[in-house]
Amino acid sequence: MPYIIPTYEQFLTRYPRFATVCQDQIDAVMEEAVGVIGQPDHTRWVERDYQPAIMLLTAHLLTVEGMLPGNPGAVGGEYAGPITREKVGEVETTYGGAGAGSSGSDLYDPWGYSSTVYGRRFLLLMRANFAGPLVV
Repeated sequence: MPYIIPTYEQFLTRYPRFATVCQDQIDAVMEEAVGVIGQPDHTRWVERDYQPAIMLLTAHLLTVEGMLPGNPGAVGGEYAGPITREKVGEVETTYGGAGAGSSGSDLYDPWGYSSTVYGRRFLLLMRANFAGPLVV
């Protein structure tokens, strides 16, 4: 897969649950994600991970910005944060809110990527591409 920015159609093919989100919003957020990942001629990502990284980051940002009404983890159409407590008998779920007690300053996840499934998958790709120095 060459270094090509994914299209709106490719994004919806991969993540059809975002079909209710306006194309202009998806395009704007994807442009922001490209700014983070890098333009095709100025990126350090492995070629096969370039498009998936952009699409995962786009999906993460759309989720935390509340673009999926009725989404699990959404309250009134807004993202409620990661689940911090679950209870099966008598069903109880507690969400950590946008900052989940860390006000976005978590030392290991300052951008809140771990708050969505898309962000966690983006982190895995990022760690695979930027693993750091090899220590022997």
